[in-house]
Amino acid sequence: MKVSQAGAVAAMIGLVLTASGCGGDDGKGDISIGIKFDQPGVGMREPDGTFTGFDVDVATYVAKDLGYKPGHITFKQVQSSDRELLLQYNEVQFVAASYSINDKRKEKVDFAGPYFLAHQDLLVRADDNSITKPEDLN
Repeated sequence: MKVSQAGAVAAMIGLVLTASGCGGDDGKGDISIGIKFDQPGVGMREPDGTFTGFDVDVATYVAKDLGYKPGHITFKQVQSSDRELLLQYNEVQFVAASYSINDKRKEKVDFAGPYFLAHQDLLVRADDNSITKPEDLN
């Protein structure tokens, strides 16, 4: 499916599970998943060391469906600039983090999504009627 839109598209990148990366059907293997650690509600490392947020829930669900138990998941922090590198160097089996899908990125990674569409908006003062469309910002 081709996805092209101006808004950000959160997508899992490169669900690249090879035989060496899989833990088997018994659920006893380990899996490393890349997430962002600094986005409350999406991907957050809490002060007690646990991980919370939508991307964490999606990643845990996918890992469970692949046969991994929650105790066998290691979350690794990804920055926007290193998501592809973590996959390339086998630091993680997949990444669940915001990432716009475009043709240039499709040349580097495979997408298994999108699993969430986020539309970006522009906030203006409630009493400012001079901005009603993008062209008004020129």
